[in-house]
Amino acid sequence: MDRATARSLAARAFRLGAFGGAAAVRMVAIVATSPRSTRGPRLAAEAARLLEKLGGAFVKAGQILGTRVDLVGETAAAALGRLHDSVEPMAPAEALRTVRAGLGRTPPEFVRAVGGPSAAGGSIACVYRAQLGDRAVAVKVRRPGAGAAIAADMAVLRFAAGVAARIPALRRVPFMEIVDQVGDCLMAQLDFGAEAANLRRLHDALADMPDVVVPRPIPELSGDGVIAMEFIEGLDRDVIETLPARVREAQITALVHAVYRMLFVEGFVHVDLHQGNTYFMPDGTVVLLDAGLVFRMGREARERFTGFFAGMIQGDGEACADILLSTVRRREPETDIAAFRAEVSDLVVRNAGMVARDFDLPAFCLDLFDLQRKHRLHAEPEFIFPMLSLLTLQGVVKRHHPMMDFQLEAAPFVMHGLLVTSGVTG
Repeated sequence: MDRATARSLAARAFRLGAFGGAAAVRMVAIVATSPRSTRGPRLAAEAARLLEKLGGAFVKAGQILGTRVDLVGETAAAALGRLHDSVEPMAPAEALRTVRAGLGRTPPEFVRAVGGPSAAGGSIACVYRAQLGDRAVAVKVRRPGAGAAIAADMAVLRFAAGVAARIPALRRVPFMEIVDQVGDCLMAQLDFGAEAANLRRLHDALADMPDVVVPRPIPELSGDGVIAMEFIEGLDRDVIETLPARVREAQITALVHAVYRMLFVEGFVHVDLHQGNTYFMPDGTVVLLDAGLVFRMGREARERFTGFFAGMIQGDGEACADILLSTVRRREPETDIAAFRAEVSDLVVRNAGMVARDFDLPAFCLDLFDLQRKHRLHAEPEFIFPMLSLLTLQGVVKRHHPMMDFQLEAAPFVMHGLLVTSGVTG
């Protein structure tokens, strides 16, 4: 570890300790002084404030957890929901500096926009509404210091991964590879040129789905740290709670189909499907925003993941086991392959055909991981990002369309994906 990295790690660790310690004191005080009826909401709000202050990867973790009401509960999910689009904005002077540095000659409408209140704020950027003639434009501006915070968080995680890798029981877990992949994906969010290209790809790939809306980027008004795109009016993450069940379920179905098309057919994994990037509109459409936290699967990885999901749909546990074995980079001599195949097959058969309400995807993923650890199989972490995407998506489905067959809905997209990866169609 070089001296600069060591200093960054120490500074971030100090910040984590300082904010975490202060939050712990306040939480103890809340427990000691609050009546039971208000204790839970106050503790949840304090935890959300802590993640917001820590910034970087911690806000991102809070956003993902906020989509999983089934895991964290209603109270915590409601408090974490603020992190989806209401993180404290940057100072107007900071936003203006970023815009001027990225665009050079800056439209006066942009100057006025960033000098006023933001329309939304997330972990990486704030979004402002600018009016250019009769056209409303969303101006996404990168937060100063976002890259340094994420880099420091990843240094902390790499250090922790190195420690964990020395524990005998955990030596088979590819912690460092997982951390590096997650870190690369998080750091890629800072490349607004790549995000604008990803947003355009998302827009074009879903253009023939009338119930899904993706704003079109405006390249001539974008630059380093700044993305301009169509502004979509009326975004409110609470609208879904007020919609009739049939409308809500149709919107959830449209969202699931859009994600499945991108995942299985395009190999384009949107890892950031929280409720600050996914909005359900009163007119029945679904709006997808942001394409910063995405992962592009290689052809072989996409073929394997699509084949695994096909096995899930068909309840073919042996096929799923064989695909998992194809991702293994090293086996121990004592590994009982037959036992591993039998246990994976049993796990798949037990979970196949379940509706969203009954399918516990987090537990399923953990069981798969535990079987690989138990049988001393060293697997490549290539399924991490598609699993993260589906974990976030399933949280929304489980809450708002619990009787959807989450697996069966994927069938036509899985079939199309298999044809694409086999070269039968493009």
